[in-house]
Amino acid sequence: MASAQARTQARTQAPVQARTQPPVQARTQTRRTQAQRTTETRRALLDATFDALVELGYRATTTTEVAHRAGLSLGALLHHFPTKADLLAAAVGHAFDRRLEEYRQAMAALDPAADQLDASVDLLWSMFSGPTSTAWLELWVAARTDPDLAAAVVAVDRQFMAACKQLYAEMYSAEDGSDDPAHPPIGLHLVYALLDGLALSRLIHGYEPHPTQEVLEAFKAMSHITIAALQQASEPPED
Repeated sequence: MASAQARTQARTQAPVQARTQPPVQARTQTRRTQAQRTTETRRALLDATFDALVELGYRATTTTEVAHRAGLSLGALLHHFPTKADLLAAAVGHAFDRRLEEYRQAMAALDPAADQLDASVDLLWSMFSGPTSTAWLELWVAARTDPDLAAAVVAVDRQFMAACKQLYAEMYSAEDGSDDPAHPPIGLHLVYALLDGLALSRLIHGYEPHPTQEVLEAFKAMSHITIAALQQASEPPED
């Protein structure tokens, strides 16, 4: 009798308990598309290549090392980049994107109230003395004896310089859009030649053959003198 009453009570209480329990929310999980997975895998491999170039140098940046750093199998790497040349060619483009983004950020970060020339040289040097420049120089030096890599490096460098020239022109063009006589286009090449040389001379850890900061300060001082002379020369003669 007691057992029958217990079963009856359980049947009558069960619906109430079911109604009073909070609803279980369905867990939604967004599944990545194949294109998203491919993009993420390639980015992981290119980031790993970049890090290996900076930390180990070109020679030690092997496909096995890159796959290990990316947490992927060598087969997965070879699926996306069948040869080391393919991987490095893509890494060149990856380095270009990094360099251009750093350049844009450096130029956008200039304080309008600060001396534009001094601030731009300092910001550019922070870019040229960073890891992106180190990876780029590793590829540049290796390209000297690797025709396939050289073709990729040259193509990317031309893209980079074209973008930098455009930004330089936007910063230093005259009101009518023509070149500012006080800031001729060759000025960009002078700055880059200096910074490239300083960056290359500092590649050996612990050795700095040139007093970098003194060189930069002297360059800025000479640039101010040159710009003032060019501005004066471009002014119309007084009657």
